[in-house]
Amino acid sequence: MKKSRNTRQRGVILDILKESGAHPTAEMIYREARRVIPNISLGTVYRNLNCLREQGVVREIRPSDGGSSRFEGLHMPHAHFHCTRCNGLLDIPLPEFLETARFDDVAKIAAISSIDLHVIGSCSNCASPETH
Repeated sequence: MKKSRNTRQRGVILDILKESGAHPTAEMIYREARRVIPNISLGTVYRNLNCLREQGVVREIRPSDGGSSRFEGLHMPHAHFHCTRCNGLLDIPLPEFLETARFDDVAKIAAISSIDLHVIGSCSNCASPETH
């Protein structure tokens, strides 16, 4: 992979992701970045997010409903819960068996680089009382 240089725009985007407790879309990152770099373009944000994703510094989370991708800086392995009603996205711990699994049978046919688990449903704010 071609080594790329760190740019001011890339640094601002990374800072936004580090400071965000949410999983912002590229458009949300763009709005925040414009506070620091008023002339940054949405295309520049997308290009830098793609570059950071390819470098393994940023993770792209694609929703199951085809909505806008969300982004996060990489940290401890975890799963995501997607609310189908409010489009909320929450970090949840990986089930213990996935954290410690060795996947011996799969390792014979493939090299596993990551586990990507998405739990889909209604969050407690959106779930109807009869589903509790």
